[in-house]
Amino acid sequence: MKNDIYQEITNYIIKALEKVELSDYKAPFAQIFSDLPPMNPTTGNYYHGINTVFLWCVQSEQSFASNEWATYQQWKEKGAQVKKGQKSSQIIYYKKVEKKEEAQAGGQDEKSFYNMLKSYCVFNADQVDGYEPETDSTKEVFGTVEKIAEIEQFIEKTKAVIETGAKASFSPLLDKITMPKENLFFDGEQSATENYYAVLLHELTHWTGGTARLDRKPLTVKDNKQGYAFEELIAELGSAFLCAKFGIKQQTRDDHAIYIKSWLQALKNDSKHIFKASAQAQKAVDYLNGL
Repeated sequence: MKNDIYQEITNYIIKALEKVELSDYKAPFAQIFSDLPPMNPTTGNYYHGINTVFLWCVQSEQSFASNEWATYQQWKEKGAQVKKGQKSSQIIYYKKVEKKEEAQAGGQDEKSFYNMLKSYCVFNADQVDGYEPETDSTKEVFGTVEKIAEIEQFIEKTKAVIETGAKASFSPLLDKITMPKENLFFDGEQSATENYYAVLLHELTHWTGGTARLDRKPLTVKDNKQGYAFEELIAELGSAFLCAKFGIKQQTRDDHAIYIKSWLQALKNDSKHIFKASAQAQKAVDYLNGL
């Protein structure tokens, strides 16, 4: 396992973010991500964390229409063949490795584990021959905000306090989410319904960081600009993961444009920055799923 895997993946994401035009800003991960989360057609499982971010970036750059990824052997097992000359994409996972430590008393061995970073190579379905994906159902587009039962049930089970206010936000002090009235969300590049839920899922990701939950200690701009931008990056990623889960697009957030440069600089200064943010975002999504 090469030690530069962090830098390699980070550089790829930096390249994607640098293409975002601040003059015509959208949430950065809405611009470079596809509508569906990357998944493995042989296991039926979705990829998580940094692998989601990375594969979305590759899919965007290579203009792959499919969100399905698998290893060479997995495609072979499905009766498909990777096309000649196709380049794989390297993703990672952490494998638990057992280590033995002598107990201080009694001389018996105690089992303990540590995480070992591993990598493997996957190919997109567009890079193989002999594979027919399942047909996706068409998405209904609404002209006004309409309740989506699946998301409403998901949010209801969190028991998060959500009130109506002038601006979308999460208050750590009051431990509540504020959302604008639904009639303030309009159709644009995304439907009003998609816009509404993308914003709400962004704030719900912030909510997971409350002291009674994951305790990320959200910071205000006044307290720490870098810390606040990092929390916004977590919320952007969390919203992207959740939007993909429910099959909706991310909302344009002009107020988040100011964080693009700080994110890019942070990624350039620390090759593990996006890994840390992705891990926190995935932890937030897993927490919500657990509810």
